[in-house]
Amino acid sequence: MKFTYTLSNIGWADVHLRIGNSEIYISPSYLSEPLIDLVRAIELLLPECTPGDEVKSIVHFDWDSEPAIHNWEIVKKSQEIVQVNITVYEDGIKTHPGKLEFSEECNFNEFISEVVQSMEVLLKDHGILGYRKQWYAQDFPISSYLQLKYYLENKSSFPTKIRNPNDWIEKIESNLKDELDILKKYFL
Repeated sequence: MKFTYTLSNIGWADVHLRIGNSEIYISPSYLSEPLIDLVRAIELLLPECTPGDEVKSIVHFDWDSEPAIHNWEIVKKSQEIVQVNITVYEDGIKTHPGKLEFSEECNFNEFISEVVQSMEVLLKDHGILGYRKQWYAQDFPISSYLQLKYYLENKSSFPTKIRNPNDWIEKIESNLKDELDILKKYFL
């Protein structure tokens, strides 16, 4: 399996996904939020990253590849296996029939690991602010990176606490030092 996500120009990315004998190349633009949509979809499939009543077994999202739209569907078939389906709508009109261009099963943790490694390459190549400038003023999904990286290393939720659990308005906190420690460990 291989997943790469690189920024090729202002507001454009080049993505390559290979699972088994199938592969697809996609060039999404800033008209969608492809990286954010992908990592948040992954988080929605993981009970360690999503509140219990919000966990999904199937997620869908679109990447705008101008003029095409790539519709992703990720189905969690078991704790270990996901099915990745990508349907292409050539003219970007989803009311017309799309063409299923990619459909493969893979190990879920391996897929997450590939995505996280790709995110690390983005951070090393661009930095947080450089990414924002290269991706046409949209931010890098740093909280998703931290949460997925922690999940891969610990198979558990990133530690958070509720300071005032019995109050009407809860205050949820994470430890900034823990977050910075992860970044230091992999980037400094």
